Amino acid sequence: MDEALVPILYAAFAAFCFGGQVVVTMRSFTHVDPQTSSMISIGTCVVIFWLLSPFLLKAEYLANPGMWVFFVNGLIHPLFSIYLAFEATKRMGPTVSATISATAPLFATAGAVLVLGEHITIVLLMGTIATVVGIMVLSWRQQEDRDWALWALILPIGAAVIRGVNHNLGKFGLEMLPSPYFASFVSFTVSFIGSVLIYRLRIGSLPFILPLRGLMWSGFSGALIAMGALSMYSALNCGKVVVVSPIIATFPVFTLVISLLFRQERFRLRILVGVMLVMGGIIWICIQ
Repeated sequence: MDEALVPILYAAFAAFCFGGQVVVTMRSFTHVDPQTSSMISIGTCVVIFWLLSPFLLKAEYLANPGMWVFFVNGLIHPLFSIYLAFEATKRMGPTVSATISATAPLFATAGAVLVLGEHITIVLLMGTIATVVGIMVLSWRQQEDRDWALWALILPIGAAVIRGVNHNLGKFGLEMLPSPYFASFVSFTVSFIGSVLIYRLRIGSLPFILPLRGLMWSGFSGALIAMGALSMYSALNCGKVVVVSPIIATFPVFTLVISLLFRQERFRLRILVGVMLVMGGIIWICIQ
């Protein structure tokens, strides 16, 4: 297999996992609130990574400076990216929130060029822009007049920036410690501790008794996130951020496809246009 295709395949699988996770997570909201579902999902990821530790964790990782990069990354992602995304959806609705959050690859690409020294061609830039625009088209739905304050724009923009920073921090850490597993292990363990503390501070007590279906769907969501995270860091480990980030950001395409299969979404011209833009952008990225 062409080595250039390996990070693309990893990134595509990560997008598939993240896209499927959205559908599963929406089912969990019938039984538990979003913050609880998020905490359970991240906790499930941590359980999976800890169960894998006897096979993949090495003692020398703990002395590598890359561990602290993953630690810092865990303080913001997925902890605050999920929190900001939920708050944006709550205050602004899913349309505006998802559309603005789709700009994450632009922040990731800018960081990769300015900080990591990666190079971007005109074709790659056009592919990234086409992918972002396609995701925005897929995310857009008509809604009523704006009933939220302009300052709320900080929420989805913040989520997009954090996702972009996550890709760059992950790449930076992997250059020092090339272990996608350990990157996931540290980041999600830190994020889970943070999510528990935030839940305790906001709600006042932890939810020790939960509906079985809520646990099941949230746990399934966490399993998909864990696989997606491992694939994402594997893609970053062997590929460039400017290539990997736009592909991972296509996860709403997989969400729509799965929703169409389960008849949770009706096919519209907007979907066709969005998919064509995304696929065209990905093709441009892949030919680099």
